[in-house]
Amino acid sequence: MPHPAWKSCLRHLTPRRLRDTLMEMVNIPSPTGREKAMARYLVDRLGRSGFRTELQEVSAGRPNAIGARPGAGDGRNLLFTGHMDTSYDGDESYLAGEGFKAKAVHRGGWIWGLGANNMKSGLASALVAVEAVAKEDVPLRGDLTYAGVVGEIEKAPVEEFQGESFAGYGTGSRHLILHGVTSDWVILAEPTGLSVSNANLGVLWAKITARGTVSHSVFTKHPGIRNAIRAIHRIQAAVEKWAARYESRHACMGERPNVTIASIRGGLPWRLSRNPTEASLYLDIRMVPGQSPEDIKRELRALLRKVAEESGGPEAELGFYIYDPGTLLDPAHPFVGAMLKAHKRALGKASPLTIRRPAADSTHFNHYELPCVCYGPGGRMHPGARKRGLMHAVGEHAAVEDLVAAAKVYVAAILEICGQPAARKR
Repeated sequence: MPHPAWKSCLRHLTPRRLRDTLMEMVNIPSPTGREKAMARYLVDRLGRSGFRTELQEVSAGRPNAIGARPGAGDGRNLLFTGHMDTSYDGDESYLAGEGFKAKAVHRGGWIWGLGANNMKSGLASALVAVEAVAKEDVPLRGDLTYAGVVGEIEKAPVEEFQGESFAGYGTGSRHLILHGVTSDWVILAEPTGLSVSNANLGVLWAKITARGTVSHSVFTKHPGIRNAIRAIHRIQAAVEKWAARYESRHACMGERPNVTIASIRGGLPWRLSRNPTEASLYLDIRMVPGQSPEDIKRELRALLRKVAEESGGPEAELGFYIYDPGTLLDPAHPFVGAMLKAHKRALGKASPLTIRRPAADSTHFNHYELPCVCYGPGGRMHPGARKRGLMHAVGEHAAVEDLVAAAKVYVAAILEICGQPAARKR
C-alpha cells in the first residue's frame, strides 16, 4: 500500500523541474576549493521550502550547505548528501567538449556539462525530492536533512600542490559528521546508474622515491654513480609484477582492486647536464572492504628491499599520503532492504546490489557508524558516446529521465523511512 502522500508528491517531480534544477547547478562553477556559490544556491532553495538552513564553514570561504526539516521526534532520521565540488575546474587545456564546461547544454533528453554526472545529478534529484515532501507538508516522524558538502573529489595535497584546491577525499563530510550533523541512515546520491550500492572500494596513495648521485651527466658511466631515474624504472617493473599478483588475490562482490602507476617525476628538465638525484613513482592502490593498509605497506617494503638487494643500491623510500578505506554495509541491514523496497515501489522493478569502484564519502559515514547507501541517477552513458570511451573521456552528461526516476525513489524512501516510528533498542 503506497503512502497517502505518494501521488501528491509525484506531481512535483516533472522532467522540466529536474532538468532546470540540474542545469542551474551545472551553470554554477564549483571546483574543489570554490564551492561557496553552489552552497548558497542550495540553502536558498531549501530555505524557500521551509527548511532550517545553515552554511557550515569548513574552511575560509568553503561552507557545507545544510537544510533540516524536523519530524515529530520519534521516527527514523534520514540524511541526503552529496558533494558540490566537480572533478575538474572547467578550464583545463587538455579537456575538450561541452561535458567538461560549467555551462549546461540540453539536447535530446540529456544534459551535458561539468558536474552533470558527478554528482550534481544526484544533488538535483535529491533536492527536488525533499522539496516535494516539504511543499506537500507531509507529516514525518523522523527528521529529514539535506547536506551538500565540499571537498570530496579524489585530490590530496602533496609537494608543491597545496591549498584548498587539493583538499578533497571527504573533507566536507568528515567536518559535517564531527560537528553534529548525523542521522540514523544516509543516502549518498553518487552516480550508481539507479542501482543500490551497499559497498565501495577503498584506496591507498603511495609515493616511492629513489635517490641518485650528484654528478655531471658526462660522468654517469663512472662506477658508483647511481641514476635515480634508472632506479625508479627498476622499481616500476617490479611493481607491475606485484600489481598483477595483488589484483588476483582480492575480490568483493565480483570486483577486483587495481593498481595504477599514476605519476612519475624525476630529474631536472631545465638542467639535463646533471645526473638525476631523485625520482619518484606514485601509485593509486585500490582496496576491497576489510583490507588492511599495513599489509600493503609490508608487501611494498619487501618489494623495495628485493630490488635494492638485486641492484646493489640503497632501498628506496616509501611514503603514503591518502588512505580512504573500503566500506561494506551488510546486505541484510534494514536500510539496504528499505532502499531496495523504495526502488521497486518507485520504478516497478528490482535493483541489484553493487559495489562502486571510485572513492566515495560513504566510507566516512559507515566508519562513523552512520549506515550509508549510495544511490543516484548518474552513471549511464549516452548511447552515442559509448564508442568514444568512458565518461571521463567524453565529458559528463546525465539523462533527464534518470533524474526523474531517482527523485521518485528518494520520495519513496523518505515516506517509508521517515514516516515510521524508530525501532526502540532494549
